[in-house]
Amino acid sequence: MKNNAIQRVLTIYYGVLQSAHLLTLLRASFIILQTGEIPFPALSPPGGWLPQAIPFLVGMGVVDAVAIVLALIFVFQTNIRKNYQPIIGIISMTIAMASAVQFAVGTIPSGAWSAHPLAYGLMVVLFAPVIPLYFLLLQSN
Repeated sequence: MKNNAIQRVLTIYYGVLQSAHLLTLLRASFIILQTGEIPFPALSPPGGWLPQAIPFLVGMGVVDAVAIVLALIFVFQTNIRKNYQPIIGIISMTIAMASAVQFAVGTIPSGAWSAHPLAYGLMVVLFAPVIPLYFLLLQSN
């Protein structure tokens, strides 16, 4: 990576964000297995999730886990090993952004976002810095 301070900060932020995302997904998995309820980050719409939505949401979590593993590899290689491999970050962020779009398309019409605007809005705000990092990686590749 060139000595781009913004890119370095965004890369570290991406690693911290995805680490927190992993912990959130692990917590959610535990709650799902114990109670069958879907917790944050997929807070339910009024009336709860339809049974058909549960496999969709679990599948989204699995896809996110793949993106998270790749993100952590990318951040580790970039910042610890000093082995800059933008393609790993690009793949991770492509998966994460595609997953985010699919998550939004699957959850906004349900009313979940309007029922929990703070929680869903927070996710948008937290993941927003990934977009400029994605474009910086594309330019450097």
